[in-house]
Amino acid sequence: MKAERDKIRIMLLNNNLSQVWLINQLADKGVATDKAELSSALSGSRTGAKIDKIISASLQILSDYEDWKKKQV
Repeated sequence: MKAERDKIRIMLLNNNLSQVWLINQLADKGVATDKAELSSALSGSRTGAKIDKIISASLQILSDYEDWKKKQV
């Protein structure tokens, strides 16, 4: 799971996206979270089913964003 958390942080950084942007995208996908919960999820200090959902949805959102961005070039 650490690799997935690291990948999310790297993808946000590489695409100049913020955690606030990701929180809004998660909300659009029906995954409600806030800054503190997302930060805890990415740091690994919280675990559980909801955190797993946040991580997997975040990876999908960021992957979809990168695919969309490649098509724009």
